Amino acid sequence: MPQRPLPKREARALRRSLALTTPQIANPQLQSPLFAVLPSEVRNLIFEYAICQIIDPHKSGPETQSSRSRPKHERIPVMDTTLLCTCRLVYTETRTIPLQSATHHVYGDQESSYNSADWDHYLFHISSQSGQHLHHLHTISWWLPDFRRYLQPHLHWRKITWTILCSNWDFENEWETGFSYADKISTNLNEIRFPNTCREVTLELEVLRKNPKYRRKLRAISDQFREIQLTRRDESKIALDENYCMEYTWDGETWQPGDWEHGPGGYVSATYHTIRLCWRAREPEREYMHYDHWDCLRSNKIKEMPSGYSSEKEENA
Repeated sequence: MPQRPLPKREARALRRSLALTTPQIANPQLQSPLFAVLPSEVRNLIFEYAICQIIDPHKSGPETQSSRSRPKHERIPVMDTTLLCTCRLVYTETRTIPLQSATHHVYGDQESSYNSADWDHYLFHISSQSGQHLHHLHTISWWLPDFRRYLQPHLHWRKITWTILCSNWDFENEWETGFSYADKISTNLNEIRFPNTCREVTLELEVLRKNPKYRRKLRAISDQFREIQLTRRDESKIALDENYCMEYTWDGETWQPGDWEHGPGGYVSATYHTIRLCWRAREPEREYMHYDHWDCLRSNKIKEMPSGYSSEKEENA
C-alpha cells in the first residue's frame, strides 16, 4: 500500500531535524566494516557510485518525448537514494551527493501551446540549505528563456546551461519591430549576477541544419558574445574559454505541423546545427564536476565541425 505524504508541518519538522543531524549525534557504527575498517576515501567512493545520478542501462527508461531526446538525453537518468535511509551516520556522509551530482532540466516543448514559465517549479521550493549544493541547471527552450528565473538567491549553481532552439525566430522582421535577439541575449549576459559558486556557463544556439541563412545569422550573433565577461555576485569575472566552445551537428527529430495536404502534425527526422559558447573559471573540471557521472553535454553522437568551417560554404554544407 503506497504511503501517504506527510502533512506540510510534519514534513518541515522532519527536514529541520535531518538538517541538524551531525556525525557527533550519530551512532559511530564501529561494528560495521564500512566504518571500522575501510578508509574514508574508499567509503566515500562507494557512496559516490551508489548514489550519483547516472544513466543506468537496466533502470533508465527511454525518453518518450521526442522534443527532449537529444545527445546524451535518450534515456532518463536515475538516482537511488535508498542508502541515505540506512542510518544517521550514512546520511550525514551522503546527503549532499544527490544534489551535487544532479542536472536539473527545465524544458519548453516545441509543439506545446502552453508556456512552462507559468509553472510552479520545484526548484523554487528547495531550501536554502539544499540550494548550497546544487550542481547543474540545464534549460532547453524554443523561445528566449527568462535567464534570471532560476537564478534566485537561494540557488547556488556550479554549472548553468541554456540551450535555445532558434529555428522559429523571426529574423526577417527584426529591423521593422526594433527587437534584436542578439541585443536581448547580450543584455542578459551582461546584467545577470551569477552565483559565487558558478564555475561554468554554457550558451547553445541551435537551428535546423537545412536552413543555411539561419546558421549564418546565429554565427554572427554568437560572435557578438565572445568578448562578454560574465559577472558573479561578488563582482568576480568568468571569461569565455575557447577550448570549450564548438560548433557541432547531431541527428534527431523535429516537430512538423500538420496541414491539409499531409494530415496531422508529427515528428520527422532532422539534423541540428549547434553553436556552443562556454564561459569557465580557470580551474580543473574535477573541482566542480566530481560527482557528475552523467555529464549530459558530452556525447559521441555530437559531430564537431572542423575548426576551418567557413560560412561561405554554408549553401552547400
